[in-house]
Amino acid sequence: MKSVQIVAPGHIHAVWEIVWPMLNVAFLNYEDPDYGIDHLKVDIINGKQTLFVITEDNKIIGAYTMEFINYANHRVAHITAIGGKAMITKETVEQCENWARANGATKIRAFAQDTQARLFKIKMGLIPVTHVVEKTL
Repeated sequence: MKSVQIVAPGHIHAVWEIVWPMLNVAFLNYEDPDYGIDHLKVDIINGKQTLFVITEDNKIIGAYTMEFINYANHRVAHITAIGGKAMITKETVEQCENWARANGATKIRAFAQDTQARLFKIKMGLIPVTHVVEKTL
């Protein structure tokens, strides 16, 4: 059975060599990212984001990070990076949602490109709500 586990900030270094290649996939399509894998590690260590690992048979098969964004009407659990193989199942999604709900979240969100958005919809039930566009000044 696959299981979702939280990695405490003080233990990030014990798993980082395993999870950073999985999480770095989220940043590979950007030539000049405003935020990269090194920034993510600092945010996890400082407690601004939470690192989750998905394990199967005591082996890490995937990882994701999450931060909270507070709005007037909602507390959003925002998935900031995700990677791994065959890690999203009904059970792992339920564990993610239960943790987010227990921490006050009313929604789960992730930024995604079109192909990723389709997978988020199929695997997690997330629906596209907006497109983000930007220009460097």
